[in-house]
Amino acid sequence: MKHILRALCVLCGESCKGKMEREIIYGINPVMEALKAERLTVNKILMAEGKDSPVLRALQQLAREKGIPVHRCSREILNQETGSEHHQGVLAYRAGTAYASWEDLERRINQASRFSVVLILDSIEDPQNLGSLIRTAEACGVQGILIPKDRAVGLTPTVVKISAGAAAHIPIVRITNLAQAVDELKKKGFWVVGAEARGGKSLYEMKFDMTVALLIGSEGKGIRPLLLRKCDFTISIPMRGKVSSLNTGIAGAVVLYEILRQHTQKTG
Repeated sequence: MKHILRALCVLCGESCKGKMEREIIYGINPVMEALKAERLTVNKILMAEGKDSPVLRALQQLAREKGIPVHRCSREILNQETGSEHHQGVLAYRAGTAYASWEDLERRINQASRFSVVLILDSIEDPQNLGSLIRTAEACGVQGILIPKDRAVGLTPTVVKISAGAAAHIPIVRITNLAQAVDELKKKGFWVVGAEARGGKSLYEMKFDMTVALLIGSEGKGIRPLLLRKCDFTISIPMRGKVSSLNTGIAGAVVLYEILRQHTQKTG
């Protein structure tokens, strides 16, 4: 392992002190989206030796246009850096953090044509669920996502890859106190809707003719009591089969697309 890390340090021209894992994006589509995004700054890109395709050439050309160096290296190095063999032969080092500020979120809210939607994720621990929810939220035109700093997964390389590049295009704000953030959104006119297995209304009875802060709880535990008390409404997804609940990522997608459907009907 040490000789691999030393080789990578020589290749990149800088010291590897355990920080790189938090600062990488891997996979062709996530890296391409990071290059296109305004909010993420890419420092350099590594590509596997001997790997070539039209999409990789396009990625390399875009990097050159932006003045971002592209280095070739062995797949062994890429495997080591990503902790995976599913990097598709490319990874990017990003500068700084991918998290947005509260001000970034406010700007997106103010730019919304009519109805805004903010997704609040209470203590999601599974990277697959977080990445999936980010991807769905971006596809549904959500203005931003709030996640807690503690007891929750953050924007790891795995999460960014699962989001298929969506993490580069939607403000994701890491919050110390979600309860205070909910209060701030309420002051801005948001109605807080909590998705709960035993919610007060069926999803399809709920009228989303308003700005919505959708609150989704953690896997297994749901929404914490303090946050649940701050909800203006709670909703549940109707279930007809023998399975009593849905995966968090899927449940969030069902609710977000129902909100999108209703908002689209209102705005045309």
